[in-house]
Amino acid sequence: MKKAIFSALAVLMATASITACSSNSGKNGSNGGSSAAPDSNAGSGNTPVAEEVIDPFAKFETPMEVSIGRGIDPNYKYDGTDTAEENVYTRWLKDKYNIVVKHAWEAATGNDYQQKVSLAISSNDLPDALVVNETQLRQMVKAGQLADLKEVYEKYASPELKAVYDSNPGLLDSVTFDGKLYALPETTLPSAPMTWIRKDWLDKLGLEGPKSLEDLGKIAQAFKDNKLGGENTVGIVGTQQGGSLSSNFLASTDHWYNFSPLFFANDAYPGIWVKDKDGNAVYGSITEETKKALTMMRDWYANGILDKELGIRKSTAEVVASGQTGIFFGPWWSAYNLADSMANDPNANWRPYAAPLNEAGQFNSNQATGSSYIVVSKNAEHPEAVIKMTTLHKWGKDEEYKTLTAGKEMTSQEVPLFLILGAGDQLEYAVNTLRKVLTDEVKVEEVDSINYGWAYEMAQHVKAIKKEPFDNYDIQHFDQQADPGFFTHIYAHLNGGSTFVDANINWVRSIATAQTKTMESRWTNLKKLEDETFLKIIMGSADISAFDEFVAKWKDQGGDKITEEVNELK
Repeated sequence: MKKAIFSALAVLMATASITACSSNSGKNGSNGGSSAAPDSNAGSGNTPVAEEVIDPFAKFETPMEVSIGRGIDPNYKYDGTDTAEENVYTRWLKDKYNIVVKHAWEAATGNDYQQKVSLAISSNDLPDALVVNETQLRQMVKAGQLADLKEVYEKYASPELKAVYDSNPGLLDSVTFDGKLYALPETTLPSAPMTWIRKDWLDKLGLEGPKSLEDLGKIAQAFKDNKLGGENTVGIVGTQQGGSLSSNFLASTDHWYNFSPLFFANDAYPGIWVKDKDGNAVYGSITEETKKALTMMRDWYANGILDKELGIRKSTAEVVASGQTGIFFGPWWSAYNLADSMANDPNANWRPYAAPLNEAGQFNSNQATGSSYIVVSKNAEHPEAVIKMTTLHKWGKDEEYKTLTAGKEMTSQEVPLFLILGAGDQLEYAVNTLRKVLTDEVKVEEVDSINYGWAYEMAQHVKAIKKEPFDNYDIQHFDQQADPGFFTHIYAHLNGGSTFVDANINWVRSIATAQTKTMESRWTNLKKLEDETFLKIIMGSADISAFDEFVAKWKDQGGDKITEEVNELK
């Protein structure tokens, strides 16, 4: 369920938020108006590109063939006889823009694809374009395999695509080396783990929402002591069977039903790479702050504050839905997954809190980081076509496109070189717009439907769902039946989204966001060692001294070498 909701949000923010072709549909002929048709040799290094006004939505006069390496989901069902290479979207590219996509090779998504990319890099046998991770990007830059996209980006990227990157400050800087732009990075959904609490339970006991770790521990204990969830009330429910104790640098947005906030409030950042007092990279899982957090969690577990079935429970979601617990940790969009809880108990008033804070009063979180990049080979003849293909990931309201595709929503399996792209202030704009529409400070027709299409869609429905007082987001002030199709969206944005947007967050970004060379062979075993040790310490089956033993083993079994490699990324 978590994955489905997160994927849906990614699609909403990446595709419904920005229109691309709609405002330029009149210019999509071979060379409409005064706009010059793109030179077929632009960016190849063979012919100088004259200074000219280029329509980013114009059709190329001659076919532009682009070869790509492609990750394929072998279980995906295409319509009819469609394939990854030949489908409704690639036909659209050919018909509308004269871009012909050819697959140099295909591999199953996941490890098979990553291995194929690594082989292409090591053999220097690259297609025109492909999607890579950060480690692969850096390898290709170092090997001199990539085209500088700076000029073609400036000339051929649509205003909408540029607006996406402009609204994500520093994102293009992260893929610029020695003044050369070597990739187009994906954007990331904003995410920080908040504490979700049954406010109706707080009210019943006359308690206030938490600020500190101490507050949170007392609230969980009070819920248990008063058996607000029944005889087997769970204090704080968390990591289920097969889950993680916290987010990590390879899954930076995994804040769902784990204990990241308990680490962050102790200034500990397990699973990511941070700087020590001397500015050197250190793995957050081996720091004294993480040891302190584990010691606290061990005590909380022993006292029943943390779920006694931690790590072995089959479904944390069932505990939340059944009303057995009143506390869990999750991102702002957790409200999307509370429908079962509210259906079982209409009084279930789940509210998020930007807590617990650390001893200095800060609300800490790791920062969500993108891990996918479009790169173009320096030998590619038409890098400008790749830029235009990326622009088209935000097709929006183009009626001709909708007619051609029969309204079908495209997925990463139809769209070549798929990236999640969205304005950096997408959530903030949506939340603030809904607030202003409710109070008539902004009229619906004044909402920016071009750059913030999803906010515009919600704005049309918010008044039917949110009741007065408009600044109180308790569940009783929403009409769940007035507009069922949009209730969950409005509720999630005003309830979870508003708390997230209003929070003052101390973001900590991982130095590494992809595996280094040594990690490829060592990381699985090192992560297993970490997970097993931490879980044993928390559950009391191993003494806290096991942490120091873990650190020594981690360093000896490849950790020190990996740390050297991460330091090279700084």
